[in-house]
Amino acid sequence: MSRFTAAKKIFKMCRKLHTLRGGSTLKYFSDAVACSKKHGASPENYFVLRFFELSEKERTTYLTSGRSKKLDRVLNLNAAEDEKQKIGHKSSFNKAFKGLVKRDFIFAPECDFSQFSDFINKHSEFIIKPDTGTMGRGVEKKLSSQIEDLNAFYSFCCENNILLEEVITQHQELNKINPHCINSIRINAARSSKEIRLIGACIKCGTGKKVSDNFHAGGIAYPVDLNSGKITGPGRNNTELKEYEIHPGTDINMVGFQIPYWEEIKKSVIAGMELVPSLGYIGWDIAVTPCGPEIIEGNYSWPGGNIIQFDRVGKYPLLLSCCGE
Repeated sequence: MSRFTAAKKIFKMCRKLHTLRGGSTLKYFSDAVACSKKHGASPENYFVLRFFELSEKERTTYLTSGRSKKLDRVLNLNAAEDEKQKIGHKSSFNKAFKGLVKRDFIFAPECDFSQFSDFINKHSEFIIKPDTGTMGRGVEKKLSSQIEDLNAFYSFCCENNILLEEVITQHQELNKINPHCINSIRINAARSSKEIRLIGACIKCGTGKKVSDNFHAGGIAYPVDLNSGKITGPGRNNTELKEYEIHPGTDINMVGFQIPYWEEIKKSVIAGMELVPSLGYIGWDIAVTPCGPEIIEGNYSWPGGNIIQFDRVGKYPLLLSCCGE
């Protein structure tokens, strides 16, 4: 991104701040630029983490995009190519983490038409997603009854490297929050010289009837206490300054909500880290089913620092300690 493009993005965000909360656009702009230089804060960091409300001392504790990028390089410096492949491609992930991944799936380019047809006939509804990608882009729920030309759909999935997955059955307590998507748990974990450490956690909740709970696709992230598995405060999205104690749409009071199978969820993250021992920092997305946790995916490159800091506790010092600093 050029400096001019970055400046335009910052200015646009500052105008939005002026509209939402008042104050001077130019003062926001000057402060946001200073935060970018000193703290590596992106415009989204400045907006979503409420940098405009933080003291300089508080700002030094937050894991920003710039800091995350640097620490990611250090913690994943010795990452093996085959392990990066396991995490970076959803089809490879599902194979490598079999046991932690329990849902049925097929990767279209690796199956023939007969296998593809059998999967469609077996599952009345299923999820399609691109083999690579972030932020919930390209994730859709399909009904087999709505596929008019199976040959054409097979060709589309092969040409676009599409993974097809069985729809996960969500735990009834999480289904109450939003039944239209999997409201997934995000836990970021890092490897120090002595142990695997859990850095921070949240639950990502979908809104409306969107299939994805992703924060960049309209979802709301709520902070979760690592010890208890309870939601500790209001949620945020990345478009408003409003904080959500009550989930819009289902009117559930989220603060104090207990996530089921919490100890098992944490154990599944540790188990996932142990399967890729050369990777030092990963963000894990986990579904909660009636029978326990199921890992959805792992993210080893820039694994979402904003959403694990909605508890208003900066995670930069903790992650630095994993680097031995």
